[in-house]
Amino acid sequence: MERAREMMAQAVVAVTGTLHDGAARAARGADLLDFAVEAGALLRAAQAALIIATSEADRRSAGTGRDRFDLACGCRNVNELMQRATGAAPGVVKQWSRLGALVREDLGLNGEPRSARFPALRDALMSGRIGADGLAAAALPLDAVRDRVPADDLAVADRALADVAGVNEDDLVLTERTMSAGDWGAPAPAEAETTTRRSVPAMADCLSVHAGAWAAALDQDGAEPQEDRARRLRALYFGRARDGVVSLHGRLLPEVAAQLQTAIDAIINPHGKDAGVRFRDTAGEGDPRDERTAGQCRHDAFATILAVAASSDLPVIGGAAPTLVVHVDEPDLCAGTGWARMNGVDATGTDVHVPVAVATHTACIGQIQRVVTGRDGRVLATTITDRIFNATQRRAIAARDRTCVIPGCHTPARWCEFHHVTEYKDGGPTSIDNGVLLCWNHHRFLDTNGWAVRMTAGVPEVQAPAWIDRTRRWRSTRPPAPVRRLRTPART
Repeated sequence: MERAREMMAQAVVAVTGTLHDGAARAARGADLLDFAVEAGALLRAAQAALIIATSEADRRSAGTGRDRFDLACGCRNVNELMQRATGAAPGVVKQWSRLGALVREDLGLNGEPRSARFPALRDALMSGRIGADGLAAAALPLDAVRDRVPADDLAVADRALADVAGVNEDDLVLTERTMSAGDWGAPAPAEAETTTRRSVPAMADCLSVHAGAWAAALDQDGAEPQEDRARRLRALYFGRARDGVVSLHGRLLPEVAAQLQTAIDAIINPHGKDAGVRFRDTAGEGDPRDERTAGQCRHDAFATILAVAASSDLPVIGGAAPTLVVHVDEPDLCAGTGWARMNGVDATGTDVHVPVAVATHTACIGQIQRVVTGRDGRVLATTITDRIFNATQRRAIAARDRTCVIPGCHTPARWCEFHHVTEYKDGGPTSIDNGVLLCWNHHRFLDTNGWAVRMTAGVPEVQAPAWIDRTRRWRSTRPPAPVRRLRTPART
């Protein structure tokens, strides 16, 4: 192990030195290709070493005792240990651990060595013929059918895939002829011709095709019944926070997807997708259509569903309903600038910084807890300001407004949020005469979407953006009173 460490350290110094010297830019085409091929071999060897090291760390960290390897290294698990040791991402380390379980040689109950799950592919990995991607492409399809296939048949497939990885059908044959300097570097003499044969690995995509064919051939009866398989495949994942958004992906059971789609459709399109509003005195300017994309509409509807669900009878967390907590410094909240911080909303569980507008929106529908801390970080005082409309106020506002007060938006009251027309921080009370219904989208972006809301004698009035209503008149949100026709008295 010590000898290997010394050699790897020397390889790192040699490679990084070459990169810093700018040798790649000045290299001839053939030399650059040689460098890439050898770097690939080094990569596969390094991946094999890390897969084996992760697997051994997993073995030594099994159990619950204090002698666990990961705990002794000051880490909560092997994934954190390997992240710190290598700088790799959590998902990469998770893949190493999964692949290590496929090629690890364990000890049996009698202390005798027990062969790896895929011994031939283990040999291909250890010899540098395949790396992490190649092993995953070859072994994972076989592992998926392992419980339904006889061991002898699986061993045949293991050896066949290892042979595919070892047969260099795609060996690179490079013939250097006199070419332009832009192709291979400096031109060689006309009579000079050299042929170099290199050993290149089987591509991961090629191994994946072979492995898929073997898995299908061995498991001809198919996987478990469709319902059982769907139940096993269901999943929902949060990605990392990037560019101010968190990716969400997964697989939903059909009935769950149908319920979600129905709820989203009900919020987005209760009266038709193109439902809009036309002010009579601006008929020449066209209808104010929803400018959001379909994906943005679904996102906003999903946000509405979550807000309604959080206020329902969800299980409590720490004695309270599930709560979104946004931290912001009081000066930034008052100024409306700067950044706020939300606790652990992405896959890593780390805090995510968001514009202070997010804190303003959250505070409008929730509580503000003021925490005063000293310079040393000690909490000196804390106060809670309840600014949530109570149940009686909510029912009254919903009965008055019935839907989102923005003309053309027909989101029903049960899907809306309650907005302080005069902001609470500006002295606005939490009262019926200062509250209106807004859908999630119009509430979240009220300060930027051009709409304005005010209260006149307890009745909401709305001002449309200039492109919708050039007169910029304030208009009541109350529906027009029905016109009653007077009967003409009968003549006698």
